[in-house]
Amino acid sequence: MWITILILVIFAGILLSLFSGLYFLVKDKGTTTRTARALSFRIGLSLGLFLLLMALIGLGVIKPHGLYPKNLPGAAQTSPAK
Repeated sequence: MWITILILVIFAGILLSLFSGLYFLVKDKGTTTRTARALSFRIGLSLGLFLLLMALIGLGVIKPHGLYPKNLPGAAQTSPAK
C-alpha cells in the first residue's frame, strides 16, 4: 500500500512541477530561469519514477500485467487461430 502512495506522490510532484513551469513561462516572459529549473526538476522526477518502477518490478515487489491478462478467473479461454 505504501508503494502505491509513494508512486502517486511522485506523480503528483511531476504534475505540480509541470504546471509551475507553465506558470513561470507565462508570468516571467522568459526573463528568469525558473521555467527551465521547474521543467528540469520534472524530468528528474520522471526519470526517478521510471527507475523506481523498474527496480520494484525487478525485485518482484510489483508485477506488471498486459492489457488482457491471460490467467484471470472466469475469463474466457480462446484457442489460437489455425
